[in-house]
Amino acid sequence: MSIGDLMDTVSFVFQDNFLFRQSILENMRIGRPGATEEEVVAAAKAARCHEFITELPQGYQTVFGKNQVKLSGGQIQRIAIARVIVKNAPVLVLDEATSFSDPENEHFIQQALLELVKGKTVIMIAHRLSTVRNADQILVVDHGRIVQSGVHDELVSKEGRYQDLWSNYTKALTWKFSAGGEA
Repeated sequence: MSIGDLMDTVSFVFQDNFLFRQSILENMRIGRPGATEEEVVAAAKAARCHEFITELPQGYQTVFGKNQVKLSGGQIQRIAIARVIVKNAPVLVLDEATSFSDPENEHFIQQALLELVKGKTVIMIAHRLSTVRNADQILVVDHGRIVQSGVHDELVSKEGRYQDLWSNYTKALTWKFSAGGEA
């Protein structure tokens, strides 16, 4: 497979995404330069970023980084997801796609990812276990080796690395800081 064919077949959403100093519209068109404005807007709606884009000084024509135009990491991540939706490649690699999100942006990113993964082959790299819970196949990697594989319910029910990780994850969700020296 040539590099060009590979790049046409696979899209990536990384934990650290960036925007170029050009319009928001053109940043999303990078996924497919010939995309119409209507296709880009539809992708932005699917990626849950249309609303905040329309509130920017020039909407989709706003140039990122110009005239103090700043976006949060979660907003940039949603634009990156819209870029991938515009591209519409059959294989998708998600590398810690929600790792730097605040809870509100994580919710929007999770909604956007549900739209993005429809009909695609998805490879998801994640440390946040909530993002892989519904995967068709989970591969648990420890020190560079696959040590377990299966679906969430299966993996959490048997002793192993995944059960340990899930136990620690659920304990962390209910952890509370106690004031006054009480434990």
